[in-house]
Amino acid sequence: MKRLHLLLILLAFAVPFAAADTIQLTQNNLGISGSIGTVTLTQQAGGVEVTLQANSGFSFKLQGGDILFNSSASLSASSISNLLIDSTYTANFSFGGPATRAGRTFTYDLSNMNKGTLPHGYVSANTISFLISNVTLSQLKPYAFGVHFCTASGSNCGPQTGFGFGSAVPEPGTLSLLGTGLAGLAGVFRRRFRS
Repeated sequence: MKRLHLLLILLAFAVPFAAADTIQLTQNNLGISGSIGTVTLTQQAGGVEVTLQANSGFSFKLQGGDILFNSSASLSASSISNLLIDSTYTANFSFGGPATRAGRTFTYDLSNMNKGTLPHGYVSANTISFLISNVTLSQLKPYAFGVHFCTASGSNCGPQTGFGFGSAVPEPGTLSLLGTGLAGLAGVFRRRFRS
């Protein structure tokens, strides 16, 4: 009985961490090695929170830029909310799809995010986040994302722009949940064979 309690406690700690995945944007059309940034997907009540974080030396293009993703869900512009660009809210953006950029086609395209409450001349950002309503992580699989990026940090873009791409790999929380489940199954089988 103590083992069952221990298993339940381990599951309680592992489950909250299993509802997020991180995508490294390691592929691009400019031939730059390494990651230009990350996309973190977090399941929450009402949808999936998407957070893009540029690595040092890169930023995400806003006006004329794109955030591209795949989903099996039927989405519209009203599915996108709480769009924050470097912690500044804006309600002005375009949303459509499908879109093909640098030879890759995506179901949806969030674009033209440089209007409204953003300061004049703000053409790129280090962090962008938004909520996709009424979707689950499984509906965003295979978690393929693309982003129009600049080769400089900050709000002034850079000398070159390109498209970065990536697909999700399980985070340690997801792997720990899998490991905990397998350990539980091993315990059940062990008990049956001992009886």
